[in-house]
Amino acid sequence: MVKQIKERNKIELELNNIEYQLWRLDDYEYTKLRKNSIPIKEDYMLYMQLYSPYRRSEDKLNLAQSFVILTWLLGDSSDYYDDWKGSFYFPLLLIIKKEIGDLFYLLKVYDCRGSLNFSLYKISDNELKDRKSDILHEPFESEFSRHEINSFWSYFYGYLIGLSQTIKLFISPLPFMKRIDSNHVVYGYKDNQYFEEQYNSEEEYHTTIQGYQSIDITTWNSQKMNTMLQNITNGVVEK
Repeated sequence: MVKQIKERNKIELELNNIEYQLWRLDDYEYTKLRKNSIPIKEDYMLYMQLYSPYRRSEDKLNLAQSFVILTWLLGDSSDYYDDWKGSFYFPLLLIIKKEIGDLFYLLKVYDCRGSLNFSLYKISDNELKDRKSDILHEPFESEFSRHEINSFWSYFYGYLIGLSQTIKLFISPLPFMKRIDSNHVVYGYKDNQYFEEQYNSEEEYHTTIQGYQSIDITTWNSQKMNTMLQNITNGVVEK
């Protein structure tokens, strides 16, 4: 019997005497667990507070910064995202360590129509039937309350902001560009700067994309493909 050991990206946080562990999942693991998990209703008022236009720029992340810091922390994005409304997606197992015991949730960090989103799902101990895994549920207050959820989201978002200020001192991404067709958003990294732009017209949007491509700013997917090909060919042993 051969046992395969998988290296995983992991984040450990602590807030208000609660320990949080975030473990990166692959797509197969996430899909299997998602079939047996209950979606928790999101609090869109929290998003409005986090991304308020009245917050200082240093207290917010644009999509380019979010994408780079999440990739640095968690590895490459999954490819299973809605490429019309989004551009990245990171599936995670969230373990919450409390006095009552360990609680297991799924956490999906992704972008949708130009905003960074977090979706939470409680992993059920029992098999779910009759499409109960699709029905939105209020938080289970006795184990992970709405207040605790919002506190965690706010803390995690602040954690990402803090890391983005730190890693820029020693990480310089390759120039790249990503796009969100539903909202005509283009973002990426060029000339040692992160950028995010939104256009009102489809013509202006596509003209901008062509302009970036003409000055050799490649899409992130092209960079991933080239890296994959290099890894494959570098692993060949000639005989």
